[in-house]
Amino acid sequence: MDIERNRVAGKCLRRFRKDAGLTQTELAQRMHKSQSFISKVENAERELSLVETFFYAEALDAGYDVLVEEVHRSLGEAGLEQLYIANPEQISK
Repeated sequence: MDIERNRVAGKCLRRFRKDAGLTQTELAQRMHKSQSFISKVENAERELSLVETFFYAEALDAGYDVLVEEVHRSLGEAGLEQLYIANPEQISK
């Protein structure tokens, strides 16, 4: 888990939630998750899976592409846009 990237992403996701006018509890209800799940994501204590990212965007009434692009932009502003790959040889060509 990359804490700094998760911190930047969590802040971005918090901003999306607040812009949507939702509390953590309201967003959690839309996602059928607990409020603590949302809190952990926003506070960089938990990463989202790919599927959870889709549900997150849907619960915020945001396009998945818009959400991902905004997180990517925020990571870029923080100088963290480059993905970390532990072993590049594990990636199939």
